[in-house]
Amino acid sequence: MMKKKMTKILCLVLAAVFALGMFSACDLIVVNNKRDMEQVVAEVNVGNDAEALEKTLAVLGETLSDDTEAQLGKILATDEIYKRDLVAYFLSYGYNYYSSSGSYASAFASVMNDLVNRKLQSQFATVYYLNAGTVRIDRDSVDNKKGYTEESGTDALVLDKTITADGYLAAIEGKTGDEAAIAGLEYFLTEDEINYAHYIVMSSVNSAIDSFEKEQIKAEEEDTSSDTETRTVPTGANELPAMYYPSVEKDGKKVIDYDIYTGSNNVSDCGEYEKVEGSTKYYRTRAYAQFISRLRQNYLIGEDEKDVSDIKALSYYNVELKTQMEQLLINKFAATLNLKAAESITQDIIESAYETQILAQKESSKTVSSYTTTMDSVSDTSFIVYSPEGRTYGFVYNILLPFSTNQSKVLDEVGNRYTAGTKEYYAARNTNSALLKAVEAKDQRESWFNGSTDYSYEATGDGYYKNAYNSAENKTNYLFFEDSFVTDPNGKIDRYAGKYPFNGTAVKQEDDTYKLTYNKLKIDEFIDEMESYIGFVSGETATGGYLARDTSGDVKWTWDGSNGDTFYSVTAADFPKDENGKIDQSANIYYKGTVSGVYNVSNAYTLVEDEASYKAISAVNELMFAYSTDTGCLNKYYGYSIDSEKESTSYVAEFEFAAQAAVKEGVGTYYVVATDYGWHIIYVSFVYDGGEVFEDGFVDANRNEEGTFSYYFYQAKKNDIVSDYTSSKQTQINAQLNNDSVVTLYEKRYSDLTSIA
Repeated sequence: MMKKKMTKILCLVLAAVFALGMFSACDLIVVNNKRDMEQVVAEVNVGNDAEALEKTLAVLGETLSDDTEAQLGKILATDEIYKRDLVAYFLSYGYNYYSSSGSYASAFASVMNDLVNRKLQSQFATVYYLNAGTVRIDRDSVDNKKGYTEESGTDALVLDKTITADGYLAAIEGKTGDEAAIAGLEYFLTEDEINYAHYIVMSSVNSAIDSFEKEQIKAEEEDTSSDTETRTVPTGANELPAMYYPSVEKDGKKVIDYDIYTGSNNVSDCGEYEKVEGSTKYYRTRAYAQFISRLRQNYLIGEDEKDVSDIKALSYYNVELKTQMEQLLINKFAATLNLKAAESITQDIIESAYETQILAQKESSKTVSSYTTTMDSVSDTSFIVYSPEGRTYGFVYNILLPFSTNQSKVLDEVGNRYTAGTKEYYAARNTNSALLKAVEAKDQRESWFNGSTDYSYEATGDGYYKNAYNSAENKTNYLFFEDSFVTDPNGKIDRYAGKYPFNGTAVKQEDDTYKLTYNKLKIDEFIDEMESYIGFVSGETATGGYLARDTSGDVKWTWDGSNGDTFYSVTAADFPKDENGKIDQSANIYYKGTVSGVYNVSNAYTLVEDEASYKAISAVNELMFAYSTDTGCLNKYYGYSIDSEKESTSYVAEFEFAAQAAVKEGVGTYYVVATDYGWHIIYVSFVYDGGEVFEDGFVDANRNEEGTFSYYFYQAKKNDIVSDYTSSKQTQINAQLNNDSVVTLYEKRYSDLTSIA
């Protein structure tokens, strides 16, 4: 299994463990002694100014209750910012400030302002929630909804806790310092959020010890470079939710499946922590000792803390934990501000935005020279709601099965005899048994095994696709992106099914690379494989027919053939020219088909996961990643944009003809067409028929139905409104509270930093 990816909140003190020495080495500052780094450089307590609190709450349309005001002295303690915090934050973020201002004085002033604002926001959030008696947040602002209840008919999630000042005071009773602060922060957090904070601290500590251990391991690292060509992975592959942490069920409770490995414990007892290559207990214990020594050097462990065997028992761990929980509370309050903004968004506002976009695109469609330029910007947040009348545009996925090197040489020989693009050339190319008939589809995902990251994992159970080859007895099959489809219980990759195993055999070697053999497919076998996989994923039937002659009149074609014999026996006469000298490319089409059930899905529901359209797209997209050597189409939202039949494109003639014809037939259509690159399997993923794209426009009732056009449109407009509102309110809150009564700066204590030349 590959290492988990995660989003980490900044650990200020942990940064100082490594940063202080680096700062000195750069001759920017001299760290004098313990007393210098432990100086308090700022104090923050919003409870010192009830009037400012009242004004700040008024910014959000709230009032400070008498009960909350009476207990401010008990609820809030003064937060202290230390000089070491200032130094550590500067080393993490200060360079950006220095680059923009060119002044250390200005940079440190900005860093101090950031640190103060963090304290202001955390303290104000505490007062706000106690004053409100509840925690309500925007449901679209969090990944993990466990511990919350949805508020019917709104965008709100409500914390499953009763919030009172008395309850908060009971939570911190008998505790002091960081322990009291942590207990107070936990009062507003869910069990998962608390576990996540612990996980981030533990993983950060492990990362720090890992760095020391790698230095301890003196063995030369083997050259891990690989000649394996890198293959693009799907957007979002192996991205875990922001609040992910490894867990197991124990006695009916979800607990963290992770721990800090110090060497005095067993790595097998540390859950999903993965030790560094070459790690031994000897190296690890030495690395841990070095880590502890660095903590002591930077005065992050108290002189009275002699027993350092349990790092979680040290005051340092609580400092880190408090930082994480403080940030989680700040993030939660931002989600509350997001909800306030969302609650101001009426149906009329979104409908008006939709109508405005319709009018604008209707007008622009009259003059746009290339509509596909606009199409190429389509995404979850960028929409085409109107397309030119009387024309049909669309998107296609393209799976290219290429000629081999030797076949390309044979094709060159054909080109030496006939001019490329002529009817004689096409006939000679298509009938040459060494060319298209001999093309073999090969799984292209080698680098997902042997590249810089091993994305593979062993497929188990019956939830993945099996063909005659990979269903053989005792056959070990491999899928990809375990984090996306297994680790995260709600995991997925957008428009990617994730159920198609490597088509071949993979055997893991002693050096952790894989020896791969391939189950190669001729074009007919590939068509069967594609149709079978689409059916497996979608539950619909994908079927079609080969090129065949219609002998009832002039040279015409149907696609009722049971095999490809007609294609391989064409003559120059099968490529007639029209009155403008343009060749009819019909005879370059080998096969065409359609996926049942897709036609019945309206444009507004194309990306709803339960619909046949989405499932078919997900299957074809995955096959494109598995087989296509046309990497330009990978990770495009719907694939390549295709102009109307009335317009020319930059694609080669055969591809242009087939793509435009397929688009005209509609979503779910697929064509197999020959070009000088090999076989192209073209699948139509979306179509614009002219006029309003979404027949019913924005439907307010669907705004919370994920995958619908109305859902995405609402989310995009909501995000714009919420972002502006929340940013504005946070600025106002900081401005209202940042006064001399609330914030005390001891500028002389860090003047050596602001005076650096």
